[in-house]
Amino acid sequence: AKFHGFELRSETGAAPQGVRRRDAVLRVAGSDLGLPHSSLHYQIKPTCYQTMLARLALLPALAAAACAGKQVRVGTFGDTNPEALVVMSDWLNTNKVANECWTFYRQPSGGLSIAKLDSGDLDMALLGSTPYAAAAARRGRLKAVSVAHLKGSSQALVTRARFNEPKDLAPNGTAKATIATPRTSTTHYIALAVIANARMDLTDVNLVFMSPNEIMAAWDAGTIDGACAWGTAMQHMLNNPWGGSAAADDKGRQMVSASTVAEWDYRTGNVVAASDDFIANHADLVEYLVAAFERTRHDYRINSLTSDKWADDSDYNEVVARFATLSDTPTSQEKTDTYELLARFEYLSVEDQLKADKIDLPKMTQDSAYFFYEQKVLAEDPSGADQVSHYENYYDKTILTGLTTSDYEPLLATDTAFSATNEADVQEEAAGDGDKCPTAGSRTATTGGTTFTDGSSSPNAYAAGADCKWTINPSPSSYYVNIDITKLMSEQPVDGLEVYDKDGDLLAAFTGRLTSTVTLPQIRSSVAGAVTVRWSTDNYDENAIGELEDVGFEATASAGMSAPNTGCAAGTSGASCEYDYCLGVVDEASATLANTIRSQAAGTSAYAPNSRCGWRITSTTAHVELKFTELAIENGFDFVKIYEGATAPTGFSLTAPAAEPKLLYAATGSTLPPKLVFAAPVFVTFESDGLGNTAVGATGDGGFAIEHKVAAKPADCAGDWTSPVANCALDHCTGDAVRAGVHSHGSFSSSSGKSAADATDYLAKTTCRWFFEVPDGGLAGLSFRAPVWDVEASGTLTSTTDAVEIYQQGDDGAPSGDAVATLKGGDDPADWDFDFSATSGKFVAVFASDLNNPVPKKGFDLVYAGKYGSADAGANGGFCLCDFGGNCAWPCDEEAPACGGTCHVPTSKDEAEIDLGLLYGLVFGLFVPLLCVIGLAFARYRRKIQGKLKGERAELKKFKDSIVGMRVVTKAVAPAALPPPPGTARWYWQESAPRLHTHANLKPPHWVPYDASTSAALEESFQKGWETILIGTAPRQYKIYPRRMKQVNEATGFERELLREATAARQAADVESGAPRPPDVDPDEPCMVLRVGSIVQIARQREDGWAFGSLTMEAPVTQPGL
Repeated sequence: AKFHGFELRSETGAAPQGVRRRDAVLRVAGSDLGLPHSSLHYQIKPTCYQTMLARLALLPALAAAACAGKQVRVGTFGDTNPEALVVMSDWLNTNKVANECWTFYRQPSGGLSIAKLDSGDLDMALLGSTPYAAAAARRGRLKAVSVAHLKGSSQALVTRARFNEPKDLAPNGTAKATIATPRTSTTHYIALAVIANARMDLTDVNLVFMSPNEIMAAWDAGTIDGACAWGTAMQHMLNNPWGGSAAADDKGRQMVSASTVAEWDYRTGNVVAASDDFIANHADLVEYLVAAFERTRHDYRINSLTSDKWADDSDYNEVVARFATLSDTPTSQEKTDTYELLARFEYLSVEDQLKADKIDLPKMTQDSAYFFYEQKVLAEDPSGADQVSHYENYYDKTILTGLTTSDYEPLLATDTAFSATNEADVQEEAAGDGDKCPTAGSRTATTGGTTFTDGSSSPNAYAAGADCKWTINPSPSSYYVNIDITKLMSEQPVDGLEVYDKDGDLLAAFTGRLTSTVTLPQIRSSVAGAVTVRWSTDNYDENAIGELEDVGFEATASAGMSAPNTGCAAGTSGASCEYDYCLGVVDEASATLANTIRSQAAGTSAYAPNSRCGWRITSTTAHVELKFTELAIENGFDFVKIYEGATAPTGFSLTAPAAEPKLLYAATGSTLPPKLVFAAPVFVTFESDGLGNTAVGATGDGGFAIEHKVAAKPADCAGDWTSPVANCALDHCTGDAVRAGVHSHGSFSSSSGKSAADATDYLAKTTCRWFFEVPDGGLAGLSFRAPVWDVEASGTLTSTTDAVEIYQQGDDGAPSGDAVATLKGGDDPADWDFDFSATSGKFVAVFASDLNNPVPKKGFDLVYAGKYGSADAGANGGFCLCDFGGNCAWPCDEEAPACGGTCHVPTSKDEAEIDLGLLYGLVFGLFVPLLCVIGLAFARYRRKIQGKLKGERAELKKFKDSIVGMRVVTKAVAPAALPPPPGTARWYWQESAPRLHTHANLKPPHWVPYDASTSAALEESFQKGWETILIGTAPRQYKIYPRRMKQVNEATGFERELLREATAARQAADVESGAPRPPDVDPDEPCMVLRVGSIVQIARQREDGWAFGSLTMEAPVTQPGL
């Protein structure tokens, strides 16, 4: 407890429940007594100690006292790093700058820490370089102030031993492997790098997101095949077999480490970051923490090599092991693991952190952000020279440049203020479940009010895994319940409070550390009667270390006669409209004049993080019009969604709906959609995450506003498909479309009301579904043709999940089982035939787009038809389709009789099918007499046509005979010959995709030219047939293999492809070395160099494999080295 500047820690006896017992020290902070800054330490004599305890007994029970100065919250991981000494020894609290209080919260991942820094829940944090890159790309309000370490081999992809290489993780007759990783972490980055460099994409591996603790549990349960992890999670997988199996191939095996990925130019590390507000107002405390961390790393770099201070049985190593394991007595194996894990990191000196040739953090950050963009983790493109300064500004070197060697070079053993045996308090949950909402249940609220809490008592942590409800009944029952939240200290975004009205609608939801500087509104239901308060937490405990805070929640419920103010301006909430942000579910009635709903009050620059707001919009007419007048929300992370009907979706009602309402439309980013008209009523939701609200809008403003009013049903553009949006202005698909009836064929499009050929770029994060049915008698599969197919495809270092997947409908009409067909971008030609055993003729086509399209994509127009028996879709009950996209999709001429003599020739995707029977009846009924008159003329014309067709068939036969000798080159081959005559050539090296933006003179798609002198040296070595040549100087020296077209980094072994672009004309004879020329062939006879993809016509084939012929079509030179 703290009082009058003293801190008393119990020297004997048991520690309070929930707090680990620590050494007894009475500390008197010099600053509190007006003395010099250095703290004074006293051992208390027994008599004095007993007297103080007696005085304490007279005081009321104290919670974790509020800090007298600045409360500093720092996010850490459970890593085995030297700075754990600062945390576990309580060094900063025993040696304060002023009267601040230091509390360290262990974070499950950096992806969550960046949101907490942005919102103020944390002041400083250790972040992985890739979460930091994501925060920088999303304009989070934070900066890096130092580099904690580079990952080295401290992180890895660990899998079951049966997987030998990354490609084994992709399905090959078996199910694809499930790999776990914390989202947006450096290990997430490693997982994506492994997938990309193995030439796989995101559909080849089942990538799931878990915390380190969840990864260990899933590995033990056998529900994942591997994980990208660090620290104790990685070591656990290496030390324990998968699923408890005794099989040798189920042991944990390190497949790819962070150091290997760094050789591929995917470098990762950790930074120390601070919020912009904390840097601006408490730069001295930022410097104090950075200096303390740097001292421990400097000590490790020096002593780990020259002394036993960091040996596996040393005090220092044991402190780090206690931090990593949260155990007072780590086992011998845990201490050995800690010793080995410490050595896996690369710790940079302060000097090296300031040198771009040692670590160029801004460039590394931008490269990481671009790779995340390619791999669909970020929505916005972070590349381009215009953004370089942005990433440079995110590395604030002020603190590092202000440090002197005396700040960080003195060894810990020489500092009497540091004690490795001093132990900080660790916040833990009380034993048992007695703290898990003991007062939950039914309560009565009177005008006097009733107070309730989560059940935890300071200084304990609140209970994990809680899901508790209090039903508050007003007395008398006609009164309104008012909820006043007086304390909320929880971990965002999961742990928090929700309030619901008597009908189950959400009134408000709050999460995070809402301190005294944040005033929450009073929550009051708009309908009289009971209110439900719900407190829920996940299974993760941040285990605060240092000065422990009072956590959990406290609220007071009271009853009153007054209903809440129902005249609040759009975007405001609270019982008296005192809150400038939307909250909970609001009922809105559309009228002739437009009403407005908003994310925040007009004039408020940013909407609230972790928003969860809903509007149930009714109309006096059958339809309602929604018009976005403002839209600037973070692209790909925050969404406005519109659902069919009045039912609230999950998250907006106390109990989940029996069936989720149908999603009609989703909006994100800043592109205003056209006016939207829906069948009334609709339910509109707005949800935001905890970061990035400053990234939207040209001026930093953000939010949305929608005007709604009654509407008549406009003209429908969907043809025989039902459309979720009842107007023609929308140019992209959305929601569910249903085609009634059974049809042997049909079409649908990613556009709405027009062909995809007229589209610009289909929307990101959009899901469209088409429900259709084909005749099921003898159905053997489906066939698809696409006159327009412009869908994103995975590339060398890019990955996408954009695809059209076809599912059979289940009994409830929803997609059932695995996809029976998948149509991916890049498929050429865009026609597909899928054979499968169908359970019915009912199908669902699903198109789900991912987070971005780096290059605009129009989308698709698709035609489908059932396949029956072994015939093509154009036969046996299918249909014939000609002149579709310039080609015959299914033949119409000779096979037309099999289709009943019909031929469907659409002129656009919206043209309805024609009843040909009716058409033929009208034609022959009206024109039979005319046909009789012109019969003779037609017969003469037919004979003339037959003669012409006979000649054409002869020409066709001749053409067919001529192409018998056509061959496509599948392997590059060339005859032996002398090398080409000397000439000039330009040499290039292949750059990695994330770094392409750093070069101004690229040769597409990825070739960077050498300078003139180096290019000349390479050409000379090539002409002289040298095996290797060295270029550059250490540490950036490369060995060039001119004939193999390879460049190898001498330090790392990393290889790059080369390209030689000759400028001299090739001689007419042979130009490449290869197979020996046949002896009976004239030496002057030219021989062809065959490139893969070329087409040649064979005139005469020889028995020895050689042939005479001509080159019909030359393949483009796309591969270096030939």
